[in-house]
Amino acid sequence: MLPSYIPLKKSTFALTIGLLCLFTNTYAQKYDPFDGKAQDFHVQLTRYFKSQEDEKISLKLLSDSTTAFHKDSVWNLNNLRAHLDRYESLLVSLQRHLQYYRLVCYKNNKDTLAQHTGQKIDESIDELQDATNGILQKTPFTTINNTQLSKYFLVKYQYLLAQAKQNAAHNLSTHDDHLINILLDDHLIDRYDALMDNVKADSITYNGKKYNPVNDKQIFLKSPDSLLRKMGMTAYYQAYTNHGEILAATLIDITKQRTALFKAYGFKSAPERTYARKLQLSEASVKQMLTEMTTHADVLKAYQQLQTDQVKRVTGISHVHSWDTTLPMGFTWQPLPFSQVRPLVLDALAPLGTEYVQHFAYLLNPANGELDIAPGPNRVTEFTSVGFPRVPESLYMKSYGGALSDVSHLIHEGGHAIHEQLMSENLSVPSYVQGPNFLFESYAMLNELLLLDALEKKDTTVKGKAFYTKQFLDKLSLEVFTSAEEGAFEQGLYDGVTAGNINTQADVDSLYAGIMNKYDIYFPNEPQRHSEWINKRLVFDDPLYNVNYLYAMLVTCKLYELQHTDPKTFATNYTALLKNGFNAPVNVLLKKFMGFDLDNTTLLSGALQLMRDKTAQLKALYAQY
Repeated sequence: MLPSYIPLKKSTFALTIGLLCLFTNTYAQKYDPFDGKAQDFHVQLTRYFKSQEDEKISLKLLSDSTTAFHKDSVWNLNNLRAHLDRYESLLVSLQRHLQYYRLVCYKNNKDTLAQHTGQKIDESIDELQDATNGILQKTPFTTINNTQLSKYFLVKYQYLLAQAKQNAAHNLSTHDDHLINILLDDHLIDRYDALMDNVKADSITYNGKKYNPVNDKQIFLKSPDSLLRKMGMTAYYQAYTNHGEILAATLIDITKQRTALFKAYGFKSAPERTYARKLQLSEASVKQMLTEMTTHADVLKAYQQLQTDQVKRVTGISHVHSWDTTLPMGFTWQPLPFSQVRPLVLDALAPLGTEYVQHFAYLLNPANGELDIAPGPNRVTEFTSVGFPRVPESLYMKSYGGALSDVSHLIHEGGHAIHEQLMSENLSVPSYVQGPNFLFESYAMLNELLLLDALEKKDTTVKGKAFYTKQFLDKLSLEVFTSAEEGAFEQGLYDGVTAGNINTQADVDSLYAGIMNKYDIYFPNEPQRHSEWINKRLVFDDPLYNVNYLYAMLVTCKLYELQHTDPKTFATNYTALLKNGFNAPVNVLLKKFMGFDLDNTTLLSGALQLMRDKTAQLKALYAQY
């Protein structure tokens, strides 16, 4: 989950909560992960406001102050510092209310009044940011020099002003911008989501029992019967392929729409704009990375072949498919109560330094009121940190049940929370909490890798060590290679549609198959997967985002390497990096604090070597079965 302070755009607060509500369900627990103290694992909302009445009074006063700020149209160099200080103060106050209502809505998805209020606050933040950025994108503010920055006490706002100037280069007139907003809507994405949420399929019967191909995917994957797995997964893919024509047309239309949109704003292509905003990289640099990735597909294939050989050895299956590789290999995770997980997590994070661990220990102490992870009625299915600079920090999970996925969520989202807390304690400009999403994910994913390392070292059995090593490799292969596959598919889609070469489902299938055949040893023998792209929701819902996970894991692997080669220096530098926030471009920050940047060769070589090493480690463990 992305950090909580990245503002939801206009009218999405209620929609987000509403969509999440659809996925709520009752979590059946066979044991009590809270040792009879579940009531202690709910967030203390009084950390935000003393009472509901105090919150309402505060919000009314804040609304009046925000209105007065908008009416003040006299901005000049003499009063710019005062205006920006006021802007930051209002932003923090609005975020306090927004994060409060996010928690209220997460805890009770039936509270429609809270959802409505949260949406209005979200819109107020948007309006405040848009109005301020609009002013900063005009002269004399776009031409401020270093002498003026010092003279008018604006040095700490230098990066904020630089970002506004950069964005101004792609501004349209108010009239044109208004027209585009009218023409641009989410009906194509809504079409995709509605169809995917209502895909139906005829039931299949096996050994006298009926199965629903759409709803029973996990049953198929976990079944020890290889014939049921193949029959079930074939029916699952076919259920979506049946709608391939309309979904391909929808995807092509989304691609055309976004291409036209960003060209109107002065970009050469949609990828150029998206990579610049989300990765701070050029399209040429990303395309080079995606091309280079294909030359290292052997690293993934080596891991896939290792898994294939082990599945054959353990199960006796002669022809292994992709859906067979998730079968258990002799180790079963036992649910862990929170009392055991807390010391485990803190021990795993010890390499990140004393200060980081102390903050995490405070977060995981239920007496401090920052955790909301116990089950309850009407809770939203979500896992996220909730915070903003100078606003109380919280961590929400629908429920903690002790599964490995729960522990991973806890250490991942807790990582976001600690990052937020460290920035909150050190930033002089709250807006500098906002930066490229992939870096936030990098830091959180580092926690996941350290957790798996700790679990592997703690386990004394060969099968246990193999299980955690495989989990580590699955994480690497997913974020590095699957993200590269998806990134190449999306880049190829935008290039192909623009060139007029992609017009039908067959064209989209062909593009996808061409990429997958380079990476996946199973794909050539699984024709039912040729329309697998249909199930990659981000391709439709957040185009060109998947490649962010590739860069996120590449940075994570570099941090992991540095931690192992120079532990003491790493902890100090890493904590400083987290505290600093985003007052400079990503490459500048990474180089300043950690000594590396987003150079393709440097990052990629480290990640690939880590995967080779872990594959060799797993092979040695399998040999001991």
